[in-house]
Amino acid sequence: MQSALSEEDLALIHALQIWPRASWSALAPILAASPITLANRWSRLRDAGLAWVTTVPVRGLYSGYTSVALVEVDCARDLFDDVVARLERMEHVVAIEHAARGRDLLLTVSATSFDTLAAFLVDELNRIPGVTSSRTHLAVRVHMEGSQWRLDALDPSQCDAVTTLLRESKAVGEPANVRSAISSRIATLEEQLAYDGRFTAAELAERLSRPPSTIRRQLTTVLASRHLAIRCEVAQLHTRWPITVTWWCRLPGVQLQETIAQLRNDGSVRMCMSLTGPSNFAVQAWVSDMADLMATQARLEQILHPGEIADSSVTLRTRKRNGWLLHPDGRSRGEHTRLT
Repeated sequence: MQSALSEEDLALIHALQIWPRASWSALAPILAASPITLANRWSRLRDAGLAWVTTVPVRGLYSGYTSVALVEVDCARDLFDDVVARLERMEHVVAIEHAARGRDLLLTVSATSFDTLAAFLVDELNRIPGVTSSRTHLAVRVHMEGSQWRLDALDPSQCDAVTTLLRESKAVGEPANVRSAISSRIATLEEQLAYDGRFTAAELAERLSRPPSTIRRQLTTVLASRHLAIRCEVAQLHTRWPITVTWWCRLPGVQLQETIAQLRNDGSVRMCMSLTGPSNFAVQAWVSDMADLMATQARLEQILHPGEIADSSVTLRTRKRNGWLLHPDGRSRGEHTRLT
């Protein structure tokens, strides 16, 4: 498909992948555009669902994503659409992918505890009318995830410049180990940031009808706590890498760290995690076409040896990613149903 993203758009998104809350004035000299031009460009991209900044709860000082699983789901043909519609609205279902073979759907499921995850899988997922079977692969550890993947639209000097500004902003901010009591007000603030991770303190104060000084203090605490990872998402089908592929691998434990280190240097890889079961390692990548897919698979086979690829799954369509509901062309529908 013809992309609606220009090179200038891609450069802006890449910069926000590095520093999602960067000010337009800070990025202006790096991207050779005025702050107002960048602001207008971003507003257009977000309104069109082509890119958006959101948050991902991570394990830390608050309750967060402590239990994750990849779940293969098979469905009755006549109830397939009903099953997907139900899954889209379930907050524990972080991602929904239509698979080309071996399973009808591949879900990423997350919860705040193992008990909650187990209850969802046993009491909810398997009781959805139309779900005929499911196979759960529990994550032992997520080693890489989508917030670390980059578009490769900036040159090295631009990447270094944005990274330097990000480090400087952290150096003058609150210490990273700031602690704060869990409260309903903090939770509400996090829900707003999940919807738009670039909200300013003034915008949050207006949306939540709270004093700006209070919001600024709470926002600083939330961002410094490292409970939330902020990331910039992009509509995949409008990039140069429209195809998602997942490999299920068998990997000797002694190879794990070296394998992860090599995968971090592969620009196609977006996710890898250790799993329970015979296929104890999963890798997911975005690739440009089938030739690129086979080349990436060949590199993976070399990295894994003497481990091996047990199975692979190409995604036909992504219906939900990181809690956000997506149009068929990968653009955001402006709705998210993710745990905060």
